[in-house]
Amino acid sequence: MRESSRHALAPLPPTPVSQFQTRASIFLAALLSAAVLLPLLGHKVLADWDEGIYAEVSREFLGRSWLVPHWHFQPWFEKPPFALWITAVFYRLFGVNELWARFGSALASIGIVALIHAVALRLRGLLAAWISTLILLTTFGFLRVARMGELDALLTMGCLIALWGLAQLSNGEQRGWYLFWTGFAIAVMTKGAAAVTLPLTLVVLVIWNPGSRQLGRAFWRGFAIFALLILPWHLYMLHTFGADVVREYLGLHVITRATTQMEGHTTPWWYYGKVLLAYTSPWLLLFPFALGRQTRRRELREYLVFAIVVLVFFSAVATRSPKYIFPAYPALALLTGDWLTAHLAERSRRFLLAATIAALAAVAASSALTRSLRQSLTTTRSAAGTVLHADREAQTLLLAALRSPQASDLSGPILLWQEDTITQLPALLLAVRRPLQQVYLAHYPDTLSQARRYANPEPLQNFVVASPRLILLEKPLAAQIPGDMQFTLLAVGNTLEAGTIQLSERR
Repeated sequence: MRESSRHALAPLPPTPVSQFQTRASIFLAALLSAAVLLPLLGHKVLADWDEGIYAEVSREFLGRSWLVPHWHFQPWFEKPPFALWITAVFYRLFGVNELWARFGSALASIGIVALIHAVALRLRGLLAAWISTLILLTTFGFLRVARMGELDALLTMGCLIALWGLAQLSNGEQRGWYLFWTGFAIAVMTKGAAAVTLPLTLVVLVIWNPGSRQLGRAFWRGFAIFALLILPWHLYMLHTFGADVVREYLGLHVITRATTQMEGHTTPWWYYGKVLLAYTSPWLLLFPFALGRQTRRRELREYLVFAIVVLVFFSAVATRSPKYIFPAYPALALLTGDWLTAHLAERSRRFLLAATIAALAAVAASSALTRSLRQSLTTTRSAAGTVLHADREAQTLLLAALRSPQASDLSGPILLWQEDTITQLPALLLAVRRPLQQVYLAHYPDTLSQARRYANPEPLQNFVVASPRLILLEKPLAAQIPGDMQFTLLAVGNTLEAGTIQLSERR
């Protein structure tokens, strides 16, 4: 009995698959992922902060230099521009809206599914490829980020290309260095320091199996490609803006983010255990068995190490967010699919059908059981910690007000007045394409003390002058407008209203 069990778990040779079957299977996997990820991609308002910011930065490339990213019409140094360039191209070709703001992320995610499918297909055959694909497409964390206009999908795509290169190196193919360095460059030009998980993975692999990756000509040629892809933009920005780039790009978004909990992300070190429970159930129950099996095998070791490095590294970083471990999901799906294949490969079709139905039932049950936990993790909050409800009321009112004759010759920024909270600036900025200014009446609210970086609230009287200004405010605040200011209503909604405000002539 013991010998039989050992044989059942032994590595199985890959099932022979023809070239036509390989291409057809990868195409069908990509088609399935497109059917899952693309429908209704643009029907929701962009989330603040990051998604709305990336969408607006991409829009501001249009009509100005494509080398210097801008947000709110000012130079922006937070992230490299590769993913934002792609979104800007979609804007130029098809128009600026939520669909094309998210399409680049969804497209990269389709590529991720195709890559994972291809790796499993080459290594183990059709069954492993489709199990891995279905696990990934039923992982809630993967689906959520893939359908948002974030940078993590393209970052992960670059990481998987690099891991494919490392796998080739394990088989003695020195050309794998070209894939590693190219994938690393894509990751760096997408999300900067977040790509550090790749060199960390390489270091762990070298320690685990010393001497397996020789630094030959392919290594240095690949490194030259890497330098050629990442240095020109970084050097141009450093030459043009100097210390500002270092302070924002490296100081704030690398050092400070790694050592300090920023932007309301107050979380314990075990935070990603909760994220995995919410976003990877029911597959989370299989991860320990899949990871344990892979530690005893050489195949897929690169993906095993990478998944662990991502989880450990981002747990060590002080600022934590659910999307940060997105790059681990494809690797975990691949490892789990390979483990399941070892158990199911010799089973009957009837058993496989029953197992599939049971798995889908488990996914449905997990979705219901972890729904509230997912909602608590994904609630959009301002930098001050205030819950932000994404809707189109503010956009609709401001666009209606801007179309009115009274607003035809208005100058200056649009004023946004909400006490103890902040309007969703990034998504609203993309819609109105005019400078915005958060204002308050009498004093600077304590709840906005952490919001200055993007909201930059200032006293209302600093912006109300003899010429009219367009303002969006909460309905109850209209009664608090000082007597020396005149407000003219232009558009009204459920909770907000928009109009013009200026100094009264009777003043």
